[in-house]
Amino acid sequence: MDDRDLGSKAAGYRLLPARRSVLMDRVVPFAVKAFFMVVLHTPLHPILSSRWASLEFTGRRSGKIYRTPIAYYREGDRVWITTGSRWWLNLQHGARVRLLLRLRAHVGAADQVTDPAEAARRLRQILDAVPTLAYPGDVRIVDGRVSDAELDRVIAAGRKVLEIRLQS
Repeated sequence: MDDRDLGSKAAGYRLLPARRSVLMDRVVPFAVKAFFMVVLHTPLHPILSSRWASLEFTGRRSGKIYRTPIAYYREGDRVWITTGSRWWLNLQHGARVRLLLRLRAHVGAADQVTDPAEAARRLRQILDAVPTLAYPGDVRIVDGRVSDAELDRVIAAGRKVLEIRLQS
């Protein structure tokens, strides 16, 4: 396998052959999430908060409050986030969320971006803002770039882009 073949595949650890383990699948993501949440909620937040926020939302069935670090792209009172996980189902139909952006709490309403072209455009903005977000997931990087066709493929494969409208 040459470098070109390696570059055409997602670079995430989940896709490395025969390297799955409890450590990599559960412990490392938990530790990374815990680190991000601690940093985002303390005076150390400038290390991460220019492109990472703390998202808080309520489970639609359980009523449980969830908190997770999330990469974001912001324009004015609009924030876009992305996920390949199922928790996005809690963020539909104007679901109320709380975002901690640069150590300032904001309340907003979340909705899925349903237009595939708009979702791909917003995903590009998120990945441009936080390029490392492409590495642990499902986005293929070729020659250091994510193609428009790849963005379309990722959206069609189920990656979700969500828009949060911040309220004053």
